[in-house]
Amino acid sequence: MSEYAITASGVAKTYVTGDSTLHVLTSVELSVAKGEFVSIQGESGCGKTTLLNVLAGIESPDSGYVQWGSDRIESLGRNALAVKRGKFLGIVFQSYYLVPEIDSLQNVLMARRIVDGRVGKSQIEEAKAMLAKVGLGDRCHQMPNTLSGGERQRVAIARALLTNPAVILADEPTGNLDEATGNRVMDQLRELCRELGTSLVLVTHNPEHAALADRQLTLSQGIIH
Repeated sequence: MSEYAITASGVAKTYVTGDSTLHVLTSVELSVAKGEFVSIQGESGCGKTTLLNVLAGIESPDSGYVQWGSDRIESLGRNALAVKRGKFLGIVFQSYYLVPEIDSLQNVLMARRIVDGRVGKSQIEEAKAMLAKVGLGDRCHQMPNTLSGGERQRVAIARALLTNPAVILADEPTGNLDEATGNRVMDQLRELCRELGTSLVLVTHNPEHAALADRQLTLSQGIIH
């Protein structure tokens, strides 16, 4: 069994548009230990989001491989990959991506529905408990448009953590928040990952948030430094 929660080896990704060729990732090497918090910084457009998409199995690398635990994801079929992703990963985006027509509790339960196809009483109680952990125990039945930006992001964090994933991939999770709210959300995300033993890979432009990590890395010229 791998000692690493997630690994990328020799990962390259190139985009071709007309006569233009953009080498976004050239040879990325990254290994994140179980329970480790790693931050990745880099200039806008350097490929940080592309890297997270490859780590999440949303995009395939042109060369190299990604491994979740002991499983190389290239060996998984499309359906098996989707099922494994739902159990193994939690993803937190800058833009929350809450479903506007359903309340906070049902948004959190979306993670469980994706994995299990249905939810029962125990799963509902788990979701309520997770909302309480992020300080929203009294907001279970609030609709997304009645929540502040910080509250919406905390619902998204609760959703990402509900299935107790091995790894959280967070792409600028405080980018739409003011400084004070962003700091609170980041502290909560870090503490919950630590409590659950979940590895955290954070892409951020915020040097203070990056400095909270066990390891600070930089993506530049297609490689990790």
